Amino acid sequence: MKKIFLILLFFNTLFSTDLDKALKFYDNKNYQKAYEIFNKLCEKSNSKACFSLAYMYENSQGITKDLQKAYKFYDKSCSLGLKQGCSNLAFLLQNQGFFNEAILAFNKACKLNDIQSCNTIGLFYEKEKDGELALSFYKKSCSLKDSRACYKIGFLYEKGTLIKQNLDQALYFYKQSCSFGFGEACYLLGRYNQFEKNDLKTAKRYFGIACDQKHLQACEAYKDLNNQDIKIY
Repeated sequence: MKKIFLILLFFNTLFSTDLDKALKFYDNKNYQKAYEIFNKLCEKSNSKACFSLAYMYENSQGITKDLQKAYKFYDKSCSLGLKQGCSNLAFLLQNQGFFNEAILAFNKACKLNDIQSCNTIGLFYEKEKDGELALSFYKKSCSLKDSRACYKIGFLYEKGTLIKQNLDQALYFYKQSCSFGFGEACYLLGRYNQFEKNDLKTAKRYFGIACDQKHLQACEAYKDLNNQDIKIY
């Protein structure tokens, strides 16, 4: 699993002057100066400074690579409530083969509303054939407006292999996914209304939404209904 990291994304101008200064040193690749400030701030329980130290140790930025220290500072950042600290800790543990510990760290990140971590655990339990646990983590992501997680829930309810089949719930979550911009969910809703409900107006509306999301099959379906002079309104 590829870990995407943009350190400046996590910080803004509301942070302390010292942290701003350290980030500027970091951005200019003056790692020694950045490290000195990050270290002082981390000792004062600044979660973002601890995170930065961990990242520097993990990626050998101006200092010798030390995964034990990276673990230590990610763990401290996580314990101080920074979700990126928990998720990076989880990835580090996962890459070292400590899967059970990684799941615990992903769980901490998920509780702090890190969508990717929630989905990672959901996928883990889905592969383990534990549908109820997978569902609970996907639902957390869906509640955070992650369109693919909502779609995954709809799929699980529709298929009914890991959880009890419930087509009403499947449609509900497909609608959620569609409303959050996932074209495939909109397309499925279009097909459902076209073939199961014989509601061509609603079908065309969903196909149009999916087509706007660059879903090619939906665009073809929309064109077909348009040629039949089906009116949406």
